[in-house]
Amino acid sequence: MDFTVGALIDIDDYVASTRARGREWARRQLGQADRAVRAVAARRPASCEPLPPDEWLVRLSGDDPDRLMGEATALAEQIRAGIVSATDLTATVSLGTPRRGPGSTTATERDARRTNAYKLLLGGDRVITAPQEEYSEAAPPVRIEAELARRIQAGDRGGAAGLLAGWVDRCVQERGLSPRTLHNWLMGELLFVVDVVNRGRLAGGSTDWVDAFARLPIEELTTVTQIHERSYLHIWIEETLWRLMPPAARDILSMAESYMAAHYTDPRLRLATVAEAVSASPFYIAHLFADVRGTTFLRHLTGLRLRHARVLLTATTAPIDTVAARSGYLSAKVFRGVFKRHVGCSPSEYRRNHRPLPL
Repeated sequence: MDFTVGALIDIDDYVASTRARGREWARRQLGQADRAVRAVAARRPASCEPLPPDEWLVRLSGDDPDRLMGEATALAEQIRAGIVSATDLTATVSLGTPRRGPGSTTATERDARRTNAYKLLLGGDRVITAPQEEYSEAAPPVRIEAELARRIQAGDRGGAAGLLAGWVDRCVQERGLSPRTLHNWLMGELLFVVDVVNRGRLAGGSTDWVDAFARLPIEELTTVTQIHERSYLHIWIEETLWRLMPPAARDILSMAESYMAAHYTDPRLRLATVAEAVSASPFYIAHLFADVRGTTFLRHLTGLRLRHARVLLTATTAPIDTVAARSGYLSAKVFRGVFKRHVGCSPSEYRRNHRPLPL
């Protein structure tokens, strides 16, 4: 009876790329990738099963397991190169181990998926063979609970998510680390977040976990164990933290807007400056403007500056250079460009058209 080995082709960074470039772009790219995979598989020949949205399982058979693995590795490299040549994508191809006998069809996919889990640690755009034996570490290389609690208590969801994502990137550098161990560490950090944010306490002061998981079911947290893409893991962490943490957003946003109202004439004012002033991350402040106000930090800042500039243009005879400087712009040229783009005319035209008539 022949041996069979599975090769799982997995498009790299599919979720992140789709968000950045759109579903239509992703659909076209996947169509081209599908043709590339099938063309290479047909040369062997080998069976090819699409696994939407962004995977394929190719199975090869042969009577010698060592020779079969060599052929599978060569085919995997050809498939990976074919996708790179035909699309703007890269792919990771994960190989299982040769199987034969009853249940080998199911086992080949299971083995390939177990190998593919190591993509989380190794990164993409490569061929991955069956992993070494897993082992567990007693604890992660660094602990972030104190800083994580501080950011949670400050309502800085973006900062907390960024801290967790950076911690993951640090952990994957550990030699001999397995995906299972990393997932266990991350689950521990997520349970710590639930503990910090949960207001429900039992008589002895411990967390009311029944109440906590009524609001966020445990199965939603455990989906992290199915993630094998670091870019998607970062997205998942951000979205999960936004669901877990209470929305103290409006207070922080109000502080940010007040600080901007008091300092918008300073040409050095930046998103990072405001974020530092209100003890939140720049990412979090930017997210608040988008989520709560439906705008951006820069658009809000520009609105403050141009509102002040319009007052100066109509109520004073100050030169345009002076108006620019008093409105937070380092040069009149930049000011004129911004003014015309947002108001629809030059500062001089605006002054002529809006100057009060003499009595």
